[in-house]
Amino acid sequence: MKTIQDRSYGVVPLHKSDEGVRVLLVHQISYRGDDFWIFPKGHAEAGETNNEIALRELEEETGIKNITLEPEKKFSVFYSFIHEGVKIDKTVEYYLGYCVDTKTIITQPHEIKELRWCDFAAAYDLLTHQNSKDVLRSVEKFLRSSAF
Repeated sequence: MKTIQDRSYGVVPLHKSDEGVRVLLVHQISYRGDDFWIFPKGHAEAGETNNEIALRELEEETGIKNITLEPEKKFSVFYSFIHEGVKIDKTVEYYLGYCVDTKTIITQPHEIKELRWCDFAAAYDLLTHQNSKDVLRSVEKFLRSSAF
């Protein structure tokens, strides 16, 4: 079976308020029609740097523009799946992003079912894949050791 290496880049968007830290999740609709909760992510366009990809995808999927990335802190996920007889070895690199505003807009209704800001406990319940929950756990650990 043929194997292809695939890379995507995304953001774990965070917002801090008096109620605590909240994270933005995307209720994604796949090309097959199934749906799942993840962090915003996507593929490169010509000439983009990794963090430019992550920022563009965040804006395309959520409408969020005013965000500060933690450029040196990344969280990586690796998984494999089979699509149309081809094995895809996928790596996703997430940047941590601090949002000033929580206003979102679904700009791709054919791909995005819902956007939801939630506390970490609710996010763990919503996230579909274990590797996303692992990223969130790593983010939580990082935040405990940082000044955010």
